[in-house]
Amino acid sequence: MAGLTYTTAEFNTIVTMLGCLCATVQSVTGSYAGFKKKKISILKTNDVLFRSHRAFGGFATTLYFLGLFAGISGFISAILFGEPPFEILDFSFNFHVWPSFAIAVIVILKTYLSYFRKPLIYKHWKWLGVATFIAWSYNWISSSFSYYLRILPSNPQHPPPTYLLPFELLWLQILLPFIIGAVIGFFTVRAAEKKER
Repeated sequence: MAGLTYTTAEFNTIVTMLGCLCATVQSVTGSYAGFKKKKISILKTNDVLFRSHRAFGGFATTLYFLGLFAGISGFISAILFGEPPFEILDFSFNFHVWPSFAIAVIVILKTYLSYFRKPLIYKHWKWLGVATFIAWSYNWISSSFSYYLRILPSNPQHPPPTYLLPFELLWLQILLPFIIGAVIGFFTVRAAEKKER
């Protein structure tokens, strides 16, 4: 039996993809409450929405930390150990690494407020939910580009993926967490609407 064979880079990319999927579900439930119902408090009063929004938000946060601050860990490792290479002139390196610092601030701020100052999000910081989804989306897209550009024969830093789709299907790989997250979110919202009747 061959067992599980994947690289750390592929594992981190999968973790980031799953985090984006969870963030997508959370954004669907948040958008339903905030934009369609125009009553964000429904996230607390509707049991289906509350459990889904909280659970998928918790999963997204956990996966973000499991991914070791995607981009930031690569930056620190590049400076301290030279692995991955510190490629200051490389587009994918810059596309993924530098914005990851802003993403960390947004995710940490949203996590802190969600657990310790929740009323602030409902009253004054509603935009933070949208910002978190945008941050997660960018995190996933930049992570996947950075990973896939490093499996090409012209830049073979990683072996071809074992569990992710091949390079030719990169576009589908990028869309998958959004599609799956939207489908889960759709059924969650339908269940929540039934509970509202």
